[in-house]
Order: sequence, then structure tokens, then C-alpha cells
Amino acid sequence: MKAWDIFYNNISRNGFVKSKDKIILAVSGGQDSICMLHLFWRLAKKISIELLVVNFNHKLRKESEKEAKIVKDLSDKLGVGCIFETIDVKEYSEKESVSIETAGRNLRYSMLEKIAKKYKCNKIATAHNANDNAETVLMWLLRGSGNFAGIPQIRKINGKLAIIRPVLPVKRKLVEEYIKSHKLPFCTDRSNFLKIYARNKIRLSLMPVCEKINPMAVEHIFALSCIQTREDAYLETVLDKFLKKCVKVQRNQILLDLAVFLRYNEAVRFRILRRILPQKKYNSYINLIMHKILSLDAPIYRLSSEWIFKIRSNKAYFVRSKK
Repeated sequence: MKAWDIFYNNISRNGFVKSKDKIILAVSGGQDSICMLHLFWRLAKKISIELLVVNFNHKLRKESEKEAKIVKDLSDKLGVGCIFETIDVKEYSEKESVSIETAGRNLRYSMLEKIAKKYKCNKIATAHNANDNAETVLMWLLRGSGNFAGIPQIRKINGKLAIIRPVLPVKRKLVEEYIKSHKLPFCTDRSNFLKIYARNKIRLSLMPVCEKINPMAVEHIFALSCIQTREDAYLETVLDKFLKKCVKVQRNQILLDLAVFLRYNEAVRFRILRRILPQKKYNSYINLIMHKILSLDAPIYRLSSEWIFKIRSNKAYFVRSKK
């Protein structure tokens, strides 16, 4: 199947886009987002939707102005409104002590929400593809997160606004073929080829090996993500009734009734800990806390500079440290 077929079938099957939707398209100027813009332009000919392109200058690369021009020229050609925003990623990164990638993501989504509210848009579309999802799953696996759900296809921010990723089932190879067949302009972010970021190392070194072993590796990882997403959605609703019986959340403390908690199946216990763990929701930390509960080892344990874990009188506590 080609990119359009997968995109259109995904939207039709999952109902990501409906008539009268007002959708923001986050378009960087790279192949993925340019492809998404063109796909949505074609979709707008079939159903009544309004589109608004948003492009960000991260103040990190000289190429940003060139990318913005490509986005503007294509948006004008397609008759789609376009907004340009500048965000200081480096400044935010230093101020919040987070990576450049995290800083950029936080600022983009924050700004997109503000724009959506201002222009009364109900959906924000990003151009993550199947390869992005596979890279995310592998990155989380290597970090020990225990999560194979990957990038969610839809994430509701509030009752009226949702982030959608309708290009997620489309492989990067199909995106490239689409760009070529429609002769669409695009820019290449050279930082994507620097092996200084974990994601780039996975993209450039690990993924080619996986696809050499099995050319369907990306599709299989996406299928795995869909399976876990469905199971998680069900199990998380079931989990609520267990939480009510053994967990009490207060302002600076989370209490866990061990007498009730330890009667549950191991899988349920794991999910309860992952839900209530205030920080570091990785397998290693969940297993460590579970070990301390079962062995009553080290009744007080510092989880982080902000939280401590302690056991007392058949109760476990996550307590926020006083500064």
C-alpha cells in the first residue's frame, strides 16, 4: 500500500478526523511533515475540515529560515493558512536542566496548545511515522521502561483538544516515495545524522540491523505497539477498582496498604506501582520497590532528591521530602 492509502484507511478506521474539525498541522519542513501537509490537503477535498499550518524556529540552526520559506511557499500554493513561531530551546534547556530534545518538545506542545485555543482548533496533528514509533519502542526497551506501546496515535489533552498522529502507520520509505512522486520540496535536518543522540544511534545503527534480519521489523513493532495500547487501555480501567482499595493519595504522600496490595496478582501489583510511583517509572525502580516490600529491606529508601519510600506497620509510603 502507498502512503495515501494507509493514511486514509487509518483515519477512516479510527475516526481521527471528522467533518468540521479544525486541525493544526505541525510542519517543520522535513519530509514527514511536508508529506502530512499534502495528505491533509488531499483529505480536505473529501471532507469539510479546516487546516492551519504551524512552523517553529528553535533558534538552533541556520537552516530554520530556509525551512520556514519552504513551508510558507507550499502552504500558500495549497491555500492553507500558516503561522510561524520562534521558541528559545537552548535557553529553556539550560533553565529547566533538560535535554535539547525534551526542551524542544515541551515548548512546541505548549505553544501548539495556546495556538489551538486562540484559533479554536480541536485537533493538533504531528507527522510521526512508523519508523519513529519503532525507534521509540527500542529506545524505551533499552532504557528499561517496560513499555512497548510506543507513540500514541491519539492523546487527549482535555475534553475539546486532542493530538493525533494519522501518519504513524506509514513507513519512512513510503513517505520518501510520496514526496518524490508528488515532487514536493523539503529540507533535511542534518542533526538527524549526528550520533550524539540516543534516537539517532538507534535510527542509524540499530534499525538497519533489525530490518536486515527482517524487512518487516518496523511493521511488526507497530503491530506490537497496537496490541499493547489496546491491552493497556483495558487493564488501566480495570486497575482503578484495585487502586481504590489499597491506595490513598494525599498532597505530599501516597499511602499503600500492603495487606490488601499483597493479595493481588503480581501483574496487578506491578501496574499499581507503575501508576503511583511519583518518579522514575522504570522497570528497575518498580522491581526495586517490590523487592523492598516483599523483604521489608531498608524501611526507608530515597527514591530521588524529592521523594523517599518507607515501610511502617504494614503500610508503604511515598513521601515528598521537605526542602
